[in-house]
Amino acid sequence: MKTYLRTYLPLHLIFLFTAIVLFLPFLFTNELVLWRDSQFHLARFHELILEQQNGQFFPDIVRYSGKNAWGYGLNFFYPAYLFYPLLFLWRLTDSPVTSIIVFNIVIIYFALWSNFSIIYKITSKLKFSFVFSITYVLTAGVGNAIADNVPISRIEYMTQYASNIVILLAPVIILSFYNIIFLKKNSTWLRAAIYSSMAVMLSVPTTLGIVLTVIGMVVVAGVKHQLSWMTIKKLFLTLVVILSLSSVFIFPFLQQRKANNWANLPNNPDLFGADFNTFFNRLFGLGDALSLTIIIFTVWLILSKKFNSTYKFLGISYLASLLFLYSNLFPWYLVNPALSGALQMTYRWNFLPALFGSLYVAFAVNDLIKVKKSVLPIVYLSLLYLAFNAMMLNTFAKKFHLDGFNNSTNQLILPTKENIRTDGLFNVNNSSVQIMLENPDLALDDYRATGQTKKFKNVYIHSLVKFDEKTYIDKTSVDGNNFYIRDIPNKISKVQAPITYLEGFVAFDEKGKKLPVYKDADGFVSISPRGAESIRLEYHKTLLHQASILTFVFSWIVLVVFWIIYIWKDYIHADTVNSRTGI
Repeated sequence: MKTYLRTYLPLHLIFLFTAIVLFLPFLFTNELVLWRDSQFHLARFHELILEQQNGQFFPDIVRYSGKNAWGYGLNFFYPAYLFYPLLFLWRLTDSPVTSIIVFNIVIIYFALWSNFSIIYKITSKLKFSFVFSITYVLTAGVGNAIADNVPISRIEYMTQYASNIVILLAPVIILSFYNIIFLKKNSTWLRAAIYSSMAVMLSVPTTLGIVLTVIGMVVVAGVKHQLSWMTIKKLFLTLVVILSLSSVFIFPFLQQRKANNWANLPNNPDLFGADFNTFFNRLFGLGDALSLTIIIFTVWLILSKKFNSTYKFLGISYLASLLFLYSNLFPWYLVNPALSGALQMTYRWNFLPALFGSLYVAFAVNDLIKVKKSVLPIVYLSLLYLAFNAMMLNTFAKKFHLDGFNNSTNQLILPTKENIRTDGLFNVNNSSVQIMLENPDLALDDYRATGQTKKFKNVYIHSLVKFDEKTYIDKTSVDGNNFYIRDIPNKISKVQAPITYLEGFVAFDEKGKKLPVYKDADGFVSISPRGAESIRLEYHKTLLHQASILTFVFSWIVLVVFWIIYIWKDYIHADTVNSRTGI
């Protein structure tokens, strides 16, 4: 333990310092700058807190965000388990904004250390690993929604919140598998499993890109006859552990995907098919710190006659991945619908160019430090300044813009009930955030059966009920965990609830007698009333969901016990060695 602290404590302190510096102004003011997408995440976190307060620690349907949201299957398709530390802090302090700021600092620190540790595990090069981690985390995101964007400001905005966190952790997964597949070293298989399960329980779209990348590596290794039987067995074991550690989300998700004919998620076609002019503006724009750093180092390497095949490969890979994601060379308009619209925006896979570019910078610093020793602190301080400056440009600096001088994203406004659905940027504190929490936006159009958003949006937005073929308003209510449909006419054969069908809904009449529940032709929950005057609708977790929870809890307990035993043995071993050597 003493050896560990002597070796790594300075790095932990530097990474923590870096994370705090980026969010320091927010800590001082106890404010956040949020926008439209932020409100979705705030609403779902608040819903999860309400569920926890009512004993639901493994969420299923939405219950406490209004009767038009009751029964919404958001939690089955958009996992939130890795945000539980944030929810715990929120509940403990009753200060949502402060909790989010602290959580964001922890995420940046954790990403810095995680990326450093995987590179160091593979290379044993401390400075190389440090440069890679700093470069990747401070430059890993591309700003499409807001100008001059970087990943940390996207995290501060809480826009594509979960995806950006997975982007920051993606190298740990990809390089862990690279170590297994190509370097034939199995020392990172458990790390690959743990971080992969974390990614799955944060963002399906970004994790999908990571999965395809790993599959691509397996295919390449197979074609080159580098895939041994031992490697295949280790990959299979890793997959089993991933499924166990993330079972609480994966298996209920797959079950509910089969339960209905789900529509594609909304796309943003403007993010696809950019022309070459747009691509080169992105590449050479001074707002892109990674590209700027690569260009500077390329010139320096050429002048120093150190530009070799490694830089050619990484440079070409960086350009190719940017072209793949952001130019019109790849037909994303065909691919995304085939993925059920799950990708939505190609920058969710920006870990590809960010990984190649950060490795390029790390190799360059490693070579050029022999020419100029101060290159490492210069790179660190420069990237930290650029990241901090970009954060400020996107947030507090907008306080100094004049009203009417620029568009809505170039000035900060206070949230009100009237303006929170606009595209403005909101200056939010622990008090004003309540306006957003009291008017939740859970993106009720996202997870619906085919045709429901276009043809039946009024049904779930206004909680309309259909008795046979006639539609009624004001026939529903929510009481506690249950949804009620009342005033059912006599001789009705079908009651259609304003709820998209999922496995697990159970209906009862006013006497407590169970009624048949089924998915109708429109993808809604329908009930055969059998003469009932009112219907009580409940949601019960399926057997598969319950089994998944047990598997999840057991797997993480085993992992924690294994980790404690490993740390204890390592401590005992170090203590024995020290006593023998007199250290």
